[in-house]
Amino acid sequence: MNNILDIHTHHAVPQPEGIVCVSPEVFSPVDNQLYSVGIHPWHIADATDEIWEKLEIALENPQVVALGECGIDIPKGGPLFRQMQVFKRHIDLSEKIGKPLIIHSVKGQEIIIGLKKEFNPVQPWLIHGFRGKPTIAKMYLDAGIYLSFGELFNPDSLKSLPSEFIFAETDESTLTIEEIIARMSMARDTDMTETIATNTTRFLNLE
Repeated sequence: MNNILDIHTHHAVPQPEGIVCVSPEVFSPVDNQLYSVGIHPWHIADATDEIWEKLEIALENPQVVALGECGIDIPKGGPLFRQMQVFKRHIDLSEKIGKPLIIHSVKGQEIIIGLKKEFNPVQPWLIHGFRGKPTIAKMYLDAGIYLSFGELFNPDSLKSLPSEFIFAETDESTLTIEEIIARMSMARDTDMTETIATNTTRFLNLE
């Protein structure tokens, strides 16, 4: 279970090389599968006390190795103050239980970076599905936030990062994680497979 290449996928289990992302109300673990569980910013209206309780129970399961996806989506996520409330609660939980944070961000970089400085978390943070320009990648890099790249990545952003900050994912793509990493490797002119496996193991504390 330690050879994980795909930090974030919504594909059906089993995904032996991937972390399957689910919401708390549908978390039903299958043996030998690793998961992340969180409340997506599109679904903050569903963040009832019952859902939070289910999330905390799920996070106690050793198969859940990360919290998320959660975060900020300014165009689609509903009232910003409410998104921030929900995201801050995820940050608190991440620190309390000692599991890293997988973040959904659409035009939310300034808020997320500001909260990173405010909370100064011990647990690592990662932006999933990063498609932004190198200037935004550098903002996250300077804040110590990792970036995961999927099918629609910006090659210039990928090339601009130190290798230890780079992760890969399928999300909802029809491509395999091996195909996505092959495209990333071509963009950087070096095989990224071992680097991504090492980074993922470290980020998820699977060593």
